[in-house]
Amino acid sequence: MRLSISSYEALAPYVSRVLGIPSGSLEKAFRPAQETDLAGILALRRATIGRDMWWDDEAYIRWRYIDQTAGVRCAYWVFERKDEIIAGGGVESVALSIDGELHDAVRTGDLMARPDFEGRGLGAYIILILMREYQMAMVMGTNERSHRLVSRMFDHVLDLSVWKTALKSQELVEDRLTLGPATRTVTALADAALTFNRRIRRKQPPQDVVICELAAFDQRVTDLSKSCEGTGRIMVRRTAEYLNWRFLRNPRCTYRVLGAFDGDSLIGYVVTRLNLARTNPRTAAEIVDWLVSPVYRSSSSLLHLLIQAAVEQLARDGAHVISCAASDGAIPAAMKTNGFRVRPAEKLGFFVLAENRALQHRLRAPTDWFLTRGDLDVD
Repeated sequence: MRLSISSYEALAPYVSRVLGIPSGSLEKAFRPAQETDLAGILALRRATIGRDMWWDDEAYIRWRYIDQTAGVRCAYWVFERKDEIIAGGGVESVALSIDGELHDAVRTGDLMARPDFEGRGLGAYIILILMREYQMAMVMGTNERSHRLVSRMFDHVLDLSVWKTALKSQELVEDRLTLGPATRTVTALADAALTFNRRIRRKQPPQDVVICELAAFDQRVTDLSKSCEGTGRIMVRRTAEYLNWRFLRNPRCTYRVLGAFDGDSLIGYVVTRLNLARTNPRTAAEIVDWLVSPVYRSSSSLLHLLIQAAVEQLARDGAHVISCAASDGAIPAAMKTNGFRVRPAEKLGFFVLAENRALQHRLRAPTDWFLTRGDLDVD
C-alpha cells in the first residue's frame, strides 16, 4: 500500500492503539529534542545500532543536532513513551535549487525505532509528522529495512551510479585466487601495472590552473555553487558555512579538499575521505563531493584533473580502492579517463517527497539532478 501525507488520519489510531498512548497525547509524544534528551537519544542509538557503532556517538549527535553552527540548521526529533525515548529521527535543512529558484527542503536521516518497538508503524508515523512540518524531503542511501518504508512513502527518482578503481591489488587477488607464496609476486606485478596505467593516463593541468589543498572553504565556493545552478538543474546549494561544517568539522571522519584556481578564482573543488577510524580491511576511500565551474573554458577537462588529483592524493595516503557515487552527466567521462569502472550491481537509491504536487512532479526528473555521496546522510 502506498502511503501519502494524507495517510496520517488512518495511521495515527493504529499507532495509538499498539503503543497504548491515548490519541490526544500521540502527537505530543513526538517533539523536537532538547539537550536534556541527549542521554535518552544515545541510549536509543546504542540499542538500535549496537556493535556497528565505531564512532564517538555523543560527539556526533552534538555536532549534528545540538551544537549548531551559524548557517547550518539541523534538528533531531524524539518519540517518547512513558518517559522513555523509543524512536527518533533527524532532519538537515538545505536550500534546494530547482531551475535556479531556491526552495526550503530537508534531508531526513538517523531515523530509527528501538528494536522492541519495530513493526508498530512508528517509522511511517514519524515521516508523516515530519512532512507536515517541512513539506519537502529527500532520502538517499537506505538500508534494506528502511528501503521498504521509504519506498512506500517517497518517489524513487533515481539510483546513483557507483564507480570504482583499484590502486593496490592484494585484496582483489586474495579474494579470487589461491596462490600461496606466489601471491606477493603476482600482486607486485599487478601493482606495477596499476601504477603504470595511472601514469600514462595522467594529464598536466593548463599553466593557468593551480590545484592545491584547502584548509577551509570561503565565499568563493558559495559563488561557484550559484554559478552551477539554473534552468534544467536540481541541486542542493553548497555554501562555505555548510561545507566547512559538513566536511571539515565532522567528528566521525577526516575529509580532505582540493581546490582548482584560475588566478584568485575558485573554478572547482573535490572532497575525499579515507576513513581508517572504522574497520576498513580493503583500505577503501571515497571521492565524496565536487563542483566545477560551468563557465570555465573546459569544465569536463577540469573535472578530469580534479579527480586525477584526488586519486593521486589518496594513493599517497595509502588507499587501495577508491569509489565514487554520483548522478551527474559530467562524471562518467571523468571516471573512465581516470581508470574507474562502473559497478552496475552497486547503486544508491534516491527518494523525494513534496506536499506540493507541481514540485513533486518536477522533482521526478532523474536526469536533472546533481547528486554526490556528499548528499548522503551517513559517513
